[in-house]
Amino acid sequence: MCGVYCHIVSTFNRVIFRENFLRRRNCLRRRAGGSRWAARIFVVMDGYDVIVVGAGIFGSCTAYHCQKRGLRTILIEQFNLGHKNGSSHGMSRIIRYAHTEPEYVPLVRDAYQQIAALERKIGESLWKRTGLLWVSKPEEITSISKILHDFNIEHETISGEEVGFRYPQFSFGNNWAALIDPEGGVLYADKWLRTFQDEFISLGGTILENEEVLSYSETDDIVKVTTSKCVFHSKKVIFTVGPWLRRLFPDLPLQIQPESIAVCYWKAARSEDAALLEGGKFPVFIAHSDGGLPFGFYGLPAVDYAGCAKICFHSGEHIDGPTHPENVCQEFIDHPAEFIREHMPILDSSAPAQIDRCKYTVSEDNHYVIGHYQEAKNVLIGGGCSGSGFKVAPGIGRALSQMAANEKPSIDISFFSFDRFQKSKQQLV
Repeated sequence: MCGVYCHIVSTFNRVIFRENFLRRRNCLRRRAGGSRWAARIFVVMDGYDVIVVGAGIFGSCTAYHCQKRGLRTILIEQFNLGHKNGSSHGMSRIIRYAHTEPEYVPLVRDAYQQIAALERKIGESLWKRTGLLWVSKPEEITSISKILHDFNIEHETISGEEVGFRYPQFSFGNNWAALIDPEGGVLYADKWLRTFQDEFISLGGTILENEEVLSYSETDDIVKVTTSKCVFHSKKVIFTVGPWLRRLFPDLPLQIQPESIAVCYWKAARSEDAALLEGGKFPVFIAHSDGGLPFGFYGLPAVDYAGCAKICFHSGEHIDGPTHPENVCQEFIDHPAEFIREHMPILDSSAPAQIDRCKYTVSEDNHYVIGHYQEAKNVLIGGGCSGSGFKVAPGIGRALSQMAANEKPSIDISFFSFDRFQKSKQQLV
């Protein structure tokens, strides 16, 4: 059977797909004369406009937007939906306008608008406003403030010392500065993923899970995608495969480094302070340390585990492929523990109460890679999320669907194109 049919809301769509598949398979087996080779025949499925490979948040948003545009789309996932082998599992992520590069802000604005529309449709909350606290060196805060000002986005800047008066969970000196983005908050990651998949299916899309893509080839205006169970023909294929990107594209013109992230959860040192970790009192935060570490920290209130705030170092152990190492590297626990001891004394820094795993797929400049793969006009890639892609996935999905329809994206995503790496290398020559 060609894949597992999952989350199929449209019974008509499911039955038609299944009947067409079985008809083709039985015909091929009859032609094979019932030989022992019959079971090995790959069924060829034609007629798709778009194949999306990888059902994480980028892929699910992309498939949704493709189907919404009237493109007949199939979404293929090599594992079970909602698996924990990539970057899209878990209950919480940060959503925020505040960024150090202006190119992200329109994508975030688009995400807020899309999520508001989906909330109205499904009658559920998909995020919680907590406000974002960003603490860093004064010059970085000044730069972020200017970006937000240019987009007319409400925000406030305060001194490091004032942070503790606003939020008693924190302690910073005046060598720090801070910015408050009142629209920042916690997005409910598992709900986002499920909602975009459900909406995709309700529009007539098809999801196949536990089906690995082995290869692809492009001929004229048709792309052939070979999976572990079928061969598909489509006009376009979009790969949103996270840490598997290098495996499918060994000739990528850039460095893509998978990292294994220790996602640490910490309890209050005193039980009476546990209430300060709840979303109504605890802001999502980002802290760019001036202590010599190349990366900063981020945190969220108690959402995933009761009474435990998520506080993590924004980097991880380099891995050779998509598989996590057997043990968590201790330095990625020690770094947030040291940050907590110095700046969040209400937490118990002796050890995390819980450690989960996540993967980052980090590009060489820590920005996304979105667009056509080199000269392949019918092959698109969305990846290199570098640990910050979830919140902009709705906008990226819309942009990729527009590119699949041979249209110019309504939001300028040229900042994330492959061209930047080619230009950079040419300048070095």
